[in-house]
Amino acid sequence: MNIIEIAGIPGLRVAVASTFWQRLVGLLGKRRLAYDSALLLVPCNNIHTAFMCFAIDVVFIDLTGTVVAIYPRLRPFGIAVAPGAYACLELCGGAAERYGLAIGQRLASPDTAIRFDAVHQSSDGQFT
Repeated sequence: MNIIEIAGIPGLRVAVASTFWQRLVGLLGKRRLAYDSALLLVPCNNIHTAFMCFAIDVVFIDLTGTVVAIYPRLRPFGIAVAPGAYACLELCGGAAERYGLAIGQRLASPDTAIRFDAVHQSSDGQFT
């Protein structure tokens, strides 16, 4: 996974999980997620937080990059679903509010993030 930036959220470091195994592992095993870090799961329209150690904000994005659902502070063993979503942005708890994210807001298209990730192989994508 590589670190990218998503238009509309300045200063947020986003790792892209676009393979089956990257999406399967996701944030499992992490003790925390830094306030300025996130994980973009592509494609993804549902997630669970089983066996996680901390709450996360879950932001679902459609193919155009529009926010279609937000689940703030989803606790461990929770489930979040957004049938019209194409990608899921996982942030630390409270980050969606801090960044002012709202349903209907336009961010970068998830496909743009994947293309950027495939071209730029400069970072290790590790969370702090």
